[in-house]
Amino acid sequence: VSNLTLPKYVRLSGVPGATRIVYGGDGRLMVAEDAIHIELTGLVIDGANRWLGERTQGMLDFRRVAHAVIDNCRIVSSAKYGIAIERVSGRIERSIVSGAAEAGIYSVDATGLAISGNTVSDCANGGILVHRRQAGEDGTMVTGNRVERIAATRGGTGQYGNGINVFRADKVVLSGNVVSDCAFSAIRANGGSDIQISGNTCSRSGETAIYAEFA
Repeated sequence: VSNLTLPKYVRLSGVPGATRIVYGGDGRLMVAEDAIHIELTGLVIDGANRWLGERTQGMLDFRRVAHAVIDNCRIVSSAKYGIAIERVSGRIERSIVSGAAEAGIYSVDATGLAISGNTVSDCANGGILVHRRQAGEDGTMVTGNRVERIAATRGGTGQYGNGINVFRADKVVLSGNVVSDCAFSAIRANGGSDIQISGNTCSRSGETAIYAEFA
């Protein structure tokens, strides 16, 4: 399927590992904008590495959603981000994101978000990204995730290739994560303040285990 625009309220649920939504390649798969409650559970969402349109950021592309839940899903083979969300509150949990050509999970300007218990692996430019367009309070909690085998195909000096990356986001909590085999740092905080980084296990980083810079 292609070009699904979700309504303001929707719940899509399936049998974990058996219910598959496969992208047909016509510009975007699933988009939600200005929604109230979006909930996806027990779905395999397969991007098949097909082309995504210029304005589409990821296989799941949610913007301005009051409450979003992605639970026990598998998002694979995206030609951009696996999950791309902007100004979203809610939770991403117990899901697997792999094979994204950019990062697995990309959050911008979150409004109360929890990313917990996920496995993010084999992504080309980042694992879990928590970013803001302007520096400010974010409060996202990134806990208990496993992030592994993150490359930096875009190159650079550390903008890409980190397991967990926080940029301009304040009051973010990063705890209990297991991060390994990242091209640059396991955890990198850039331009954010009041960040808690505790109890993480970081192995085989190409640069450092934890890198905190600016602010």
